[in-house]
Order: sequence, then structure tokens, then C-alpha cells
Amino acid sequence: MIRFVHLFNYTCDIVEGEQWYLETHVPAARALPGVIGFRSWRGFDAGIPYPSPGAPTPHDQFVRRSELQFKDAAAAVAALHARPGLWSLATGSEPGFREFECMLLPEAPQYDLLRDAPPQHYKYMTLPLWWPSGAPEVDDSAEIFIDSYCIAYRPDLTFATGEDWYIGHHTREGKQLPGMKHYRTWRTIPVAENLPAPLDLNKWTRLTELGMSPDAYRATMVHDATRIRFTPSPFGSVIGRWLNIDIKPGDGDDLLA
Repeated sequence: MIRFVHLFNYTCDIVEGEQWYLETHVPAARALPGVIGFRSWRGFDAGIPYPSPGAPTPHDQFVRRSELQFKDAAAAVAALHARPGLWSLATGSEPGFREFECMLLPEAPQYDLLRDAPPQHYKYMTLPLWWPSGAPEVDDSAEIFIDSYCIAYRPDLTFATGEDWYIGHHTREGKQLPGMKHYRTWRTIPVAENLPAPLDLNKWTRLTELGMSPDAYRATMVHDATRIRFTPSPFGSVIGRWLNIDIKPGDGDDLLA
């Protein structure tokens, strides 16, 4: 099973946007051919300041992360071809999508990073973490949120180079952060078909979910006195694009029920 994952924002205020989404868009999307699941998460305000070292893009940029589930990528692409206008950006002030980002993902993550060690980790295993004054103490019992973020490597770098830094350096260090309770990453599924904008299914390389409490996130990745200094890449910034949305843990709202 694969998932058509999409993040979006409305042209109008959230109350009017939610009414349009749940009463107009969702019934139409639910009726697409081949849909076998439909889940959605409302954005959650975890209080992460932007801009900051832990927030290269705003954590509240999108109001929802939704996903339609299909048997396979061919079924997903066929459904999107069936009604491409369903995802079009609104052209005026009427309720609709103002920002929309999407990708295809497999059901299972490529790596559950709190359990798995990707092969890129091994040559960097002995590198110590770099804390300015020691790892901060965090409350391991605090309730967590999920930072769901999508990335794409710089277009002038090879995929292998991007993976070497992101998977080899960044996630190896990230999985060791105090308070990390959930850390999974998916490789997006590329497609050959060109669909109308904004349905660019090849724009993003990965979607990663990390879960920790807001206080742990701020202490380990935001506050300058305590945050980790991730291993820099010899190529400069490896990530060319980055977007994220904070959501609550769990299965979200079942919109197919």
C-alpha cells in the first residue's frame, strides 16, 4: 500500500477553510477511484520559534497533513489523473488551497531510526556529538509531538552525497538527542508521469518524522546555549528545500469512515 501525502494551507481563515475542506473537498477526494484509506492530522502548535536553528521553515506553515491510501503508485497516479482539478490552487479569495505540497510514500518507513542503523552510519559511528556545554537534561515522561518534515537535496549534489550527509551524519546524531521518542524516515516514490500543478510528485526526496516533547525540542535544537551542533557537511548546506508541519502522535482523523 502507498500513500499520497499532502500538506496544505487555505486561502481563507481556518474556520472557513475547514468547512470547505471537510464538507466539499473531502467527499470528492473520498470518491476517487481506488481509494482504500483517508487520514488527516490538524497542525499542532508546539511553540517552536521561527526562524531558529531548529526551524528553517515555520512549524505552523500548514494547517493539515492528509494522506490518501492506494494499492500502489499506479492506482494513485490514475486517481490523480481522474480529477486533477481537485487539487488546484484557488485563484481568488474563495475557500480553497493556497499552498499545497505532495509526495507518494510507501506505508512502512525505510528506517525506524531508533531501531535501525542505515549503512551510511557505520563509517561515522565513532564521531562524538558536539554539545556546547554537555547534553541538556530533559523530561523523558513529557508528552511528545511529531515534527513531520519533507526535504530535497540541493540539485547540484548527487543523491548519494545528500544521503551520506543526511542519513550518515544527521540522523545518526539525531537519534541520540535526549528526549527523542519517535524517529522514522521514508524515501519518496518517484513517478514518470507529469501531472498538473501543484501535483509535483517528484519535488521531495524524503519525509521524516521525529517525536519529542516541545521542551526537549527547544533545548536540543533551538536554544543557542544548549542545542546540538550537527556535523557540518563539506559541501555546505546539503538540503535545498525543507518544509514541515507539527502534528499530534497517533492515527489522525479517519476521513473515510
